[in-house]
Amino acid sequence: MIRNSGIHHEKLSQLLQSGHSLWVLYLDIAKFHEVEFRQGYRACAQILDLVLTEMKHTLHNYMHLFHTILLDYQGGDDFLFYFAPNENTPWSIAKLIPEFVPTLESRINHRIQRLVNETITLHSGLVECKPQPGRSVDYLLYGALKEAFLLNKSEPDPLYFSHREEVNRLLEEPQTYLSSAFQPILDVVSGEFFGFEALARLKPPSSFAGIADLFPFAEKIGQLYPVETICRRTAILNSSQILRPKELLFLNVEPQVLTDPEFSSGQTRRLLETQGLTPSDVVLEITERSAIANYGTFREALEHYRKQGYLIALDDVGAGYSSLQSIAELHPDFLKIDRCLIQGIHLDPIKWALFETFVTFSRRIGCRILAEGVETQEEMRTVVQLGADYVQGYFIAKPSFTRPELSDPVTQIVQSQQRLSFNSEKTVQHLLEPLPLVTPQTTVNAVQNYFEEHAKIWLIGVADKGELLGVVQRDNLYSALATPFGVSLYSQRPVTSLMNNKQLLIEDTTPIEVASSLAMARPDAHLYDGIVVVQQQKPIGMIRVASLIKAMSDTQLQIAQGASPLTGLPGNSAIEQEIKRRLNSGNAFGMIYADLNKFKAFNDTYGFQYGDSIIKLLGKILMQDSLKADDLAFVGHVGGDDFIILTTQNVTKTLGETILLSFQEQLSALQGAQDLSLALAGLIIYPHTAWTPATLSERIAAVKREAKKAHCNYFLLRE
Repeated sequence: MIRNSGIHHEKLSQLLQSGHSLWVLYLDIAKFHEVEFRQGYRACAQILDLVLTEMKHTLHNYMHLFHTILLDYQGGDDFLFYFAPNENTPWSIAKLIPEFVPTLESRINHRIQRLVNETITLHSGLVECKPQPGRSVDYLLYGALKEAFLLNKSEPDPLYFSHREEVNRLLEEPQTYLSSAFQPILDVVSGEFFGFEALARLKPPSSFAGIADLFPFAEKIGQLYPVETICRRTAILNSSQILRPKELLFLNVEPQVLTDPEFSSGQTRRLLETQGLTPSDVVLEITERSAIANYGTFREALEHYRKQGYLIALDDVGAGYSSLQSIAELHPDFLKIDRCLIQGIHLDPIKWALFETFVTFSRRIGCRILAEGVETQEEMRTVVQLGADYVQGYFIAKPSFTRPELSDPVTQIVQSQQRLSFNSEKTVQHLLEPLPLVTPQTTVNAVQNYFEEHAKIWLIGVADKGELLGVVQRDNLYSALATPFGVSLYSQRPVTSLMNNKQLLIEDTTPIEVASSLAMARPDAHLYDGIVVVQQQKPIGMIRVASLIKAMSDTQLQIAQGASPLTGLPGNSAIEQEIKRRLNSGNAFGMIYADLNKFKAFNDTYGFQYGDSIIKLLGKILMQDSLKADDLAFVGHVGGDDFIILTTQNVTKTLGETILLSFQEQLSALQGAQDLSLALAGLIIYPHTAWTPATLSERIAAVKREAKKAHCNYFLLRE
């Protein structure tokens, strides 16, 4: 209950207007409703009369210490005190008044125990109300009352006044007490920094244990908006030292701040302009330290910022208040998966499955996954493998005041993933499952307990300093323990006593077909044992033979359904997937469209069978020349006499010229060569442009029409 009584309003106004500071003390009786339940309403009314009498008496004894003391009874068990100190008071009011409360409490209990057998406890909230230029008396008094009320209802904080003073200094001189660190966000496809998250930092010395304690305190005293504003301002002003063109700035924003009318006044946008930034360079990161009270209102606020160009990220997904409802209601552009789901993900099948679910879910709703709090090589390798678009955490770089460089271990993981992504559906990496690791000293009993606690784990690796020594399979361990004397014989022995050190190891780049052949070549007794997957000789997971067989079946089915029956080259579905993958990679690439001139007339003259042989020959030429120039080139058969080549940017020009020469040479000796020519349309696609497969198709078709106008062997390259 907060009621700014008019009893003392005129006097309080005069004091503030004359430059006096006021101290507002909000007192109430803890759990007074329980006293009323025990003693009854009539007795409680008498208790309150005694309390009020004692308060007046005690205040009278303190009158000589202050310029003014006022008491305002708010009704019930709520009381307000206003203290105006004398000028040049030599003692600390912040220390005196807290001593006043226990004294008052003791006197009250002495009085009421003559009436009833009860002991009361007073809760207090004390704040200072200072005159502020441009602020009305009503504004100042209401703010002080609200803050005192909130303090009254919260746990006692011995550092309250030092915290309060620091917040005031922070707001007055942010450049002296506040700085911004920046933590990079890595694009796992391009291997480059996608953006940086700005993180406020308090300059020492500080009464706060850390920056995380500042925001809840600022909210408690009604200063969250101004504190967030100066943090955001500091981040934007310092961002020019860190950001490079095309990199995004991630700014943390509390939900209640985003809906504040003052926030929407355009101050942030104007500040961005001073640094050469626009809203489209900024991601507003909804931190959700507290729940969103009204999704309808909040969604309207988000739309306001989206229309300006801001992107939206939802933080702490998988923890706290970030529920599926938040995702469904807010339609974020990025989901930041919380550290609680990332920590130890390489060993936890539940976290593994949850992360995979978020990745699949994000693809369906059109947003991107950012794994935050990645601190180890194993965690990064796993989240990248499972489909994270971006990664953030200490393993990439700690928050810093300077722009960091990527470490070799990070670069190696990204490069490995880039190599795999060219043919990801044909390697074993997407079949990986967690492989928990134990040391050689671990007892059989401990491994048995682990299996019992993790029902979905059936294979455990035994490793020493990262080197795999062997594996223990669930059924083999249980079989050994089920033998006569098995438990007594093995339970306390090292797990190496039941370890299989002849396990099949394959690299994560191994094609599915090769892995399947290796698995089936094992002795019958081990035919269906798990397969350990390694990267640079270090175990990163395992795969089941059942998963391998299913993947083989799916691959063959896809080939049968999508490949051209004439040339055996990938068809339109595979072409579209490869174009999307290269567009998403963030790297420049080249496209060449091959089309035979006057091929319909050629077919009419020489027959379809001969025409098909020409198409096969052209497909062979395209494959041979493309793979010589670029071993990661992609050649697809659109249909008829149309083909697509996707290759690296730097070989596109020479590849087109080479194909024309090969075509002329190999066709010259064939019947009807004079009636055929080849039109090649080339296009260089640069990163960070607004290409889609559809717009790219339109553009290459336009270039092809130009090339065919030559009516001869011709290569036209456009950028």
